[in-house]
Amino acid sequence: MESQQLEAAAAALEMMKVLDITPQSSKRTRESCDDRPEVVSGNDQTVDWLADLDKVEETLRYKFKNKKLLEEAFTHASFSDKCFSYERLEYVGDSVLNLVLTKEQYFMYPDLPPGALTRLRSANVNTEKLARVAIKHQLHRYLRHKKPLLEEQIREFSQAILEYPLHSNGLVDVPKALADIVEATIGAVFIDSNFSIETVWKIFKDLLEPIISQETMRLHPVTELYEACQKRNLKLRFVDSWEEHMAFDVLIDDQFMGRGIYGPKKEIAHNRAANDALNNIEKVFGKKDCSDEFDSINE
Repeated sequence: MESQQLEAAAAALEMMKVLDITPQSSKRTRESCDDRPEVVSGNDQTVDWLADLDKVEETLRYKFKNKKLLEEAFTHASFSDKCFSYERLEYVGDSVLNLVLTKEQYFMYPDLPPGALTRLRSANVNTEKLARVAIKHQLHRYLRHKKPLLEEQIREFSQAILEYPLHSNGLVDVPKALADIVEATIGAVFIDSNFSIETVWKIFKDLLEPIISQETMRLHPVTELYEACQKRNLKLRFVDSWEEHMAFDVLIDDQFMGRGIYGPKKEIAHNRAANDALNNIEKVFGKKDCSDEFDSINE
């Protein structure tokens, strides 16, 4: 176990060398971009933002040695015309999160093949999963930005996920900025802790709960619908009328089976159509058992 941890740490450090990120270079970058005499929240109310970041440290149960890393992690690119934003930290955090979850799942599921491990990791690092983390721990409240629609999008997302306690699998619209600040915070902790993946996992293991397991992971509705039709030898067809009516229809053996409507994003309309068809296919073609299909793709 210790040798595996050393190898993982070495891989992470090698990544930082490639990125040319050191505590000193990170500090120099922030000093050159630090032109922020006043901070304003997303709803244009002046706040004591730097003091509020203390609450983020309380949530993380981690005290930053270089607090400017935390400032950077919660600054959207729209907030300033300068180079100071969370994008570089998000890039680092994305890599680190994939690394720590790969390590944990490798030992947690010793008999699971690579394809299934990849799907399981993806379920725990995708945009919706991380956006839920931001909402659950109220991290979005500390994000500096100048995106006029973001506050309403966050409110809509917060309401929409109440219908899906674990994951919607593509049925709700996710503000990407929510996931970004989680990854950026992971990147900030990683650098501030002198590139310690152990520290990152210790802090974020609980914050990422509930971790999606092999038992709780569900198929994407489009994938599940294709699998269900394949099992029954049924012909599946999606009818795309999104440009005209913001909708997708699903035909199975030329029978109308479901519809999904969503104007802002075509992909969600497609996913909702598949989900509607799944809810109806059992009534028309009889009860199905998707466990065989789900097990087969995990092999």
